[in-house]
Amino acid sequence: PSSRVGESPEQTKARRLAESQRLMQRSQPVSTQEELDAFLSEAGDKLVFLSIESTEECDLGDNPDAWTVQRSVTDDPMAPCLQMKDTLMRVVRECDDAVFLTLTVTEGHSKEWDLARELGVTRFPTFQYYMSNELVWEHIGAGSQAGEAIGQGMLYYAGQAAGGTHADEYITQIKDRAAFQEFLELCAMPQTNQFGADIDVPCDKQLAVLDVSFLKDSPGCVHIYPAVLALAKNTAGACRWARLAGDSGAESSALMKQLNVTEVPTFLFFNGNREVGRYSGTDRYALMNTVIAIQKEEGIKLPDRKPRKRIPIAEAKRIAEARRAKDRANQWH
Repeated sequence: PSSRVGESPEQTKARRLAESQRLMQRSQPVSTQEELDAFLSEAGDKLVFLSIESTEECDLGDNPDAWTVQRSVTDDPMAPCLQMKDTLMRVVRECDDAVFLTLTVTEGHSKEWDLARELGVTRFPTFQYYMSNELVWEHIGAGSQAGEAIGQGMLYYAGQAAGGTHADEYITQIKDRAAFQEFLELCAMPQTNQFGADIDVPCDKQLAVLDVSFLKDSPGCVHIYPAVLALAKNTAGACRWARLAGDSGAESSALMKQLNVTEVPTFLFFNGNREVGRYSGTDRYALMNTVIAIQKEEGIKLPDRKPRKRIPIAEAKRIAEARRAKDRANQWH
């Protein structure tokens, strides 16, 4: 958080420190398998996020970018991992529905090393995601893409997006045939999209889109989910979106088979009870183009964007100069 009105630099620093300490307290330390099992059992259906770190090693992952590699060589080998702390604190701040744990491996502390080996971890940091006592996904490394990967995992498994948005506000979670049938029979209310255009599509013209995915070991499903949420938000009023995790239970698996889905992710498009299209894959642009094409085929006419309001050049220059002056002033604080 930035400085608040009437707050001195010292007060800002103290507030940030207090907030950091509060957030760090939400991440509980673990050092043995027994402690981890206790946290996993207590969490129930909640996501458990386990950060496995080392005080002496900072792996950049499998495909680090050149800038991060150069920085770790010329600056400080641990610098990328220290920077990851800020990312993790932001994640903790924005996600109230997950349990956060930290395993810190240090020279001379055999219990922590033993637990890391039991978890199959040999590279640090490794970030693991657990659901219902089971490891469902992990990310290795603190390279430049680590923050994005962790954010995708939190969105996919905890439903939490940046800025406090929750995926369940836009995407219905389906677990059985009855819930799926109920979803098909819904009718979205008129909406105003992010461009200020009113979207009011008759119920018999609205699309229902079902994202059929897996929870466990499905990086492609995790990767495309931010695009699914973005599309669900941008097409609200014209499309309804839902997700079926085909490996989340017997009823979910049975429904996946009834829908004849053999690969994940697969997106099924319905108009009423009639399937009008499907797309299998992880290409975000292909998914978006499929939505547009099916809307066109089904005769769904969406409103054009309202033209952007342009400010005079003189006003734009004044705003830019004021911003530069503020940046220069902040350099002295």
